[in-house]
Amino acid sequence: MIVGDHQTIPMRYCYPDPSNHYNGSGNPGSGGEVPTDYYYADLSSSDAESWDSDGDGYYGEYGNDNPDFEAEVFVGRIPTSVSSRVTYSLNKIVSFENDNGDWKNAALHAGAFYYLTNEDDSGNPAMDAARCMNEIEKDFMDGWNIAHFSEQEGLEKSIYDWNTLNYNSFNDVWKKGEFAVVNWGSHAYMDRAARKVWSVDDGDGVPESQEISWPPFIDVNSILDDDHPSIVFAMGCLIGCPEPYQHENLGIDLLTEPGFGSSVGIISSTRTPYGALNWPTDPGGCESYCYKFNQYIINESQSIGDALYNSKYYCHINYDWDVWNEFINLYIFNLYGDPSLVREGLSTNNPPGTPEISGPTNGEIGTCYNYTFVSIDNDNDDLTYEINWGDGNIDITDVFPSGMEVNASHTWSKKDTYTIEVRAKDNYTYSGWGTLKISMPKTKFIVFNFKIISWLFERFSFTFPLIRYISKI
Repeated sequence: MIVGDHQTIPMRYCYPDPSNHYNGSGNPGSGGEVPTDYYYADLSSSDAESWDSDGDGYYGEYGNDNPDFEAEVFVGRIPTSVSSRVTYSLNKIVSFENDNGDWKNAALHAGAFYYLTNEDDSGNPAMDAARCMNEIEKDFMDGWNIAHFSEQEGLEKSIYDWNTLNYNSFNDVWKKGEFAVVNWGSHAYMDRAARKVWSVDDGDGVPESQEISWPPFIDVNSILDDDHPSIVFAMGCLIGCPEPYQHENLGIDLLTEPGFGSSVGIISSTRTPYGALNWPTDPGGCESYCYKFNQYIINESQSIGDALYNSKYYCHINYDWDVWNEFINLYIFNLYGDPSLVREGLSTNNPPGTPEISGPTNGEIGTCYNYTFVSIDNDNDDLTYEINWGDGNIDITDVFPSGMEVNASHTWSKKDTYTIEVRAKDNYTYSGWGTLKISMPKTKFIVFNFKIISWLFERFSFTFPLIRYISKI
């Protein structure tokens, strides 16, 4: 995990469009550069073989350079160099990981219009971000507690008849609710995410630029709190812009600003992502990254770092657009937060108690001895026992209730001192090792029939003179 703002540890500027090398970072979004931490994740080859294989100093050009996009390191960033903000962010992460409450199966969704139907007489259908949220809910969130919002106020309304999306409704629900996952799609800028509303019509039935308004539904002035911070995937331009802005940066503040930080980890875009007009039929757009990310963190319990880079790589391999726009989407979504964080949180399971061992501590080789083991699990989980007999043999028992005495037996074949080691395991963790030292010094002797011995003495006394002499003493 990288700790530091863009000035301290810069993202790598990449140039997916090989014909646009203008660096507009002083006015983010105006140039061809895209800042990304993907550069730090894909380490399989040298820059000369991958990120700048044409050697022109412009990294990540589509068609000219050859990053393979298979991450060796899952990278996240705490995007601040202010020590108090770093501590604040880390404390939130620890609290989130130690919480296994039911709210971890709750989600908040907001879908605004990217484009309206026939906007500017284009003939194109509407692009509604609520479509992606709806697919995620259907496929991965069965039985979840979901609050979802869509555009219901403009002249064109979403086909998803959800709660009305506006500034007050969305902020109020997020502030008062408890959501482990928040997904939204919209137009955006560095300090806000905005709706696209067809407010008025001049009578031609065509939504035109002068008839469209852009009210925010969240911004850096929103009244939020950090009681139950969420994993956020925000589709919208510049929300994760790393460069300083004249106001606050929404993606950075949601993680690092005390009191405002309603996110425990946010995936957001450093520049302008590209969507797919007919998603999910055309799966190459940024919606697929959000969809796959949710699949990985929910259905497969992947960490947010694994999920982000696995979703990028999956989309690259399966939905290659064969245009430089695809490289923009690969670079543009970055993680602010700890890449090892998992949605469910860390297990609060208590390990079983160290087993007690009862049984003989010495004996004879070749004889089978019985031993009893018992461990108590404070969570009352069932237990199995791993028994190392000290002579290279290891046994694993069946499953037994906590506190029940378990019997096992063993035979040693060589004279020696051995240590029996036993540990218990519940569904999650092992106990410490219980030990018992034993000694196997004795060897079995042959028991003779003394009548036979006496007969031998009488019959062949001349053969055993010494024994004959001793027997007379």
